[in-house]
This record gives sequence, structure tokens and C-alpha cells, in this order.
Amino acid sequence: MGCLWVSLASAQEASPLPEEPLFPDLALPATPTSTQVVGEVTVLGAEKTRPETVQAYSRLDAGDAVSQEELTRVERRLVATGLFQEVRVSTQPMAEGQVRVLLEVKDKASWVIAPTFSLSNSNIGGGVLYAESNLWGRSKKFVAGAQVSTAETGLFVGYLDPNLFGFPPLRLSLEGQLRSDRVEEFRPDASQEDPEVLRRTRLNSASVTGELAAMIAERVRVAAKYRLMLIDARPPSTDTEVVEPAFEPGPAQRDTSLRLMVGLDTRQNLHAVMEGLNLEASWELSSPSVWSDFRYQRAGMLYRHGIRFFQEHNLVLRAEASLGQDLPFHQELVAGAGSLRGFLYRQFRGDTRLSFTAEYHFPLFTIRSLSFRGVGFSDSGLLMWRSLPEDKKRRDLTGRVVRGYLPEAQSGLEHATVAQGVGAGLRLYLRSVVLPLLGVDVAYGVNSNEFRFYLVAGVSPT
Repeated sequence: MGCLWVSLASAQEASPLPEEPLFPDLALPATPTSTQVVGEVTVLGAEKTRPETVQAYSRLDAGDAVSQEELTRVERRLVATGLFQEVRVSTQPMAEGQVRVLLEVKDKASWVIAPTFSLSNSNIGGGVLYAESNLWGRSKKFVAGAQVSTAETGLFVGYLDPNLFGFPPLRLSLEGQLRSDRVEEFRPDASQEDPEVLRRTRLNSASVTGELAAMIAERVRVAAKYRLMLIDARPPSTDTEVVEPAFEPGPAQRDTSLRLMVGLDTRQNLHAVMEGLNLEASWELSSPSVWSDFRYQRAGMLYRHGIRFFQEHNLVLRAEASLGQDLPFHQELVAGAGSLRGFLYRQFRGDTRLSFTAEYHFPLFTIRSLSFRGVGFSDSGLLMWRSLPEDKKRRDLTGRVVRGYLPEAQSGLEHATVAQGVGAGLRLYLRSVVLPLLGVDVAYGVNSNEFRFYLVAGVSPT
């Protein structure tokens, strides 16, 4: 299970900002054509969100110099918070040549209790979710969920403070999970129409995670994440071809890691449209120096780019390179289903992964506040083992086997799995709430010549 913060902030219908004032009884002159000095900032229309929170996100205060370009940036910042259905920024003249900046907003419904459901060819399940995106009117976010599915079952709770101490550049997140995974390992061949399961392993875990991040000049993001996990492996299923454990059963082990991230991030989620560029480098370490029973490393490079066309059309590109060293079974790199549509959930595994996804989102029609949007996509991935132990067993610091590889596993680029899926889907959004209602995808696996179907109702913590 993972966090919902992106969904809470951005899963809304894309629509242009209103051309008329939100409050018609208030006469507003045109915005300035040259730089002027702010004498006062006034917040209008906020029913739940505190005025000081709105102003903090605007990053405007008395004495600041503003131009039309800066007012446009303020408007985008407020839309990108995901808190408001509508936003309008304008000015009124004051004495001594100063201006009063008016921040007109209309709050969204900030909380929801909803059932969730997901369906794919290899994972079926559902649960219930409670999410609040504007705690105390200060934009703090809280989510709690429970899920039961064929692949993973568990409980999730999370808290996000996106403007720590009332300062939007600082962000703190805390998460906790109880989880039970049924991990299936498939025969390593992307061309299989019905992939064969060679081994099933049950992994139980409990974890807590904290992350502190800072945005510098609204562009550079630096973050540190610390995770503490207890992992417990059960003996493998006896009804599969391979019954030798992938993770040697025994006492629960402590897996802690420190992850450092730095990168450029100019993304803004403007309702359902994402604009901007994200380039990020990350490095994760697990070792006794961070209080872990394991010793492994993982490094990655991430590229994400959202390009807006014709106001409501959106091209979203995502590329990632990940390299792991001495990864235990539960930390291996995987792909399939959500991350590689056209294939089964976690069908492919390795210690090295390259992936690329391109999605084109476009509006179909709107019925009142319910928006229907289409998406066409292409997912590509490469997974491989760079090197495997001679006996195909990886051990932890105590000598315990934390990864017993399948007999078919082979290392090197010549044995890499390359897979591609293409397809189309449908997204439903309700403008007044903070969560998407429905996502449906149909994908064609180019390697296997198979069509696969994916459905998500509501948002689940997976």
C-alpha cells in the first residue's frame, strides 16, 4: 500500500478559470498592467479554509510588488492546492497608489467516506476509505483505509502537512501500514498468454514512514525519508512447481532505510491537468548504520513531464531508471498491471528496471459537475538481474536466506525482459470533491497478444 497525497491534491475535472467574478455583487476593476505595491490582501468566499491558509499559499503580503504575471502565478498556486473548485485573483485601488489584492475562492468538499474496488486479471479486491484533505481549514490531510484483495490485504493510515508551520515550502508526511502480501513469481517470459505461477509466498509486514521535504524557490525539491518495517515471511505454497522458500521463514526481521531525494519540480496539478517538469535523483540505504537487519542499496532517476494543450488536453510523460544492489525479496523491483498495463500484477521482477509511459488525456463531455475524460497510453518496461549469486541464494548479515531465486532466473542484459502495452481508458471526476470516482483501462500486451482489463472505483491505498 502507498499514499494518496497526489490523488487528494489533483484528482479534479479540468476546466478554465471563471471569466466572471465569483461574487457578482462585488465590483472589481481590471487587474494591473504594470507593477504595483500590495497594501492589503483580502480573502473572500472561503467557508472552511482559513484566510491565513489561503494567503500563505498565495505567497503575497503587504509591501510586495505585483504585476499581472505575478497575479496569474498566484491564481495557479491556489488552484494547484486542490482545495478549491474556483479561484479568481484581482485587485482594487487603494490610497497612495497601492492595491488591495482580492483572493476569491470556492472550497471543495474536503472529506469523503467511500467504498473502493479494483479489478484486474490478477488482483481483485475492495475496501473502505476515509479521506480529509483540509483538516482544521489548514490544508492538512489525513487518510485511513482498509483493503482486502487477492494480492494484498491491510490497513493504512497517513497524515500530510503540506505547509509545515504555515510555510508552504516545507512538507511533512507520516504513514503507517499493516499489510499481508501474497506474492506470485511467474515464469520469466513476457510472451505467455497465460503466465505460469512458479511460486507463491506470503509476506506479512508492519511499517511506519516519515518524510520531510522542502521546496527551494518553488523549483528545487530536497527530501529525506526514513522507513521502519518489520517483515515476516511464511513458507511458500505447496501447490506450485517451486516449493523452496523465496525468503527463509523465521523470526520477523527489521528492515529500516534512509532515502535521500533531490531534483527539479515545477509541476502543478490544475484540476485534472498536470503541467510542469519533474527531474529527481534518489538514493536509498539499508544497513546496520540506520538500524537495519539488512544491507542493500537502491538508486534511481525519475523524469515526469506534463504538457497542456487546448486548455483541457494533457500529455503526461514518465520515465524511470532504478538500480538495486543486494535487494531482499520484499524490496525487489517489479512491473505489471498498474505500472505496465497489458500484463499481470507484479508479473516481472529484477534488480534493474527501465520504464517509460506516455499518456494523452482529453475531455469527452461533462454532465453538470461530472466530467468524463478519455486517455490513450503506451507503457514500456525492461527488467533484468545484473548479477546473481552462484548458488542463487542471497543472504542477510546473519546468513539467513532473504532471496532464493527461481531455477529459471538468469542475469545479464541478454536475459532481460522487455515488454510493452498499449491501450485506452476512461476517467470520471466530480468537480466538488477531492477524489476521482472511476478509472477504467483496456490494455493490449504486445508481447503476449493478450487484452487485459483494469478497473478502479474510488481510490484505494494501493
